[in-house]
Amino acid sequence: MRFDFLGNFTGVIAQALLLTIALSAAGLVGGGLIGSILALIRVLGGRVADRVLILPIDFIRGTPLLVQLMVWYLVPSAFHLDISPFAAAAIGLSVNAGAFISEILHGGISAVPRGQREAALALGLSRPYTVFGIQLPQALPAVVPALMGLYIGLIKDTSLAYIVGLHELTRQAKLIADFTFRPLEIYVVIAALYFILCYPLSRLVPRVERRLRRTGAVSSQLSV
Repeated sequence: MRFDFLGNFTGVIAQALLLTIALSAAGLVGGGLIGSILALIRVLGGRVADRVLILPIDFIRGTPLLVQLMVWYLVPSAFHLDISPFAAAAIGLSVNAGAFISEILHGGISAVPRGQREAALALGLSRPYTVFGIQLPQALPAVVPALMGLYIGLIKDTSLAYIVGLHELTRQAKLIADFTFRPLEIYVVIAALYFILCYPLSRLVPRVERRLRRTGAVSSQLSV
């Protein structure tokens, strides 16, 4: 194995890396907003809202992301609407991540003992205050590892954006490999870049979890 030829492609690889980071960040922000809104609607809206939303959420969670990306790219074209590959990929990743984040947050909030909710309502506290002031601070420390793991998976899922023609890391690696006939070296480098992106986040999980647990405990005591 030799890697000296990669010096000619450092600029292209750097651009692909920045594009991967931007796409994963867009998916994280979009997915976080979608997932949080859906989870709160399901919690605050009661059983009816939960039953209405659970079907589309399960549909998104139960279908391949690759197919979803193709749908988000092709459907606008069918209606003569132009959409860039980046926008299609960002929307697809956001919607997919939002479905999983919604289920994670909803499960975390629902796991808080029911007696706390009933006690808060008996004291005259509003339903939104009960959710935001009592249940959510206790749920966040429990769901942080799952959310961080989801974001790590989201970074790797950006590699599927090649299907809509986006030149992120994996797509660019394929082009370089086809041009140089040195696939092993380029894919080793790309794997290392993905690892560099994901590893710090995996080591960050315990620290964030401990901090949120302390903050959540204080918030719960103040709420009571």
